[in-house]
Amino acid sequence: MINSKPNLIILLVLAPLLGAILQAIVSNFIGVEYKHLTFIFIIVNLGLAYYDEDRLKLTGEYSSTLGSPALVPLYLYRRAKLLKHSYGYAVIWTILCIGVVLTPHDMMKELAWIITFQQ
Repeated sequence: MINSKPNLIILLVLAPLLGAILQAIVSNFIGVEYKHLTFIFIIVNLGLAYYDEDRLKLTGEYSSTLGSPALVPLYLYRRAKLLKHSYGYAVIWTILCIGVVLTPHDMMKELAWIITFQQ
């Protein structure tokens, strides 16, 4: 069983939501359209996936069969299979990602205003 902190996998699973909220917060603060800051969403998701891969390598639980963390849902699926964990992580990440993509940009920006207490 892996010795790394379970918080990291939870952060990775929530990365679509965290990335979209950060994207909206930055959009609100600098005045750039939300859709032009998609790279923030991508960086958060890929950054956490690659960090998780590094943590797995440090614990000795890494296997080359995991594939690239750039394909996050596939990486999460293979990670769960390798470590004999729940496949729910991959499912939740996928559902959150679809939900974020389908959520209107105005709703994300409004959520960001609420989070940053600037109503």
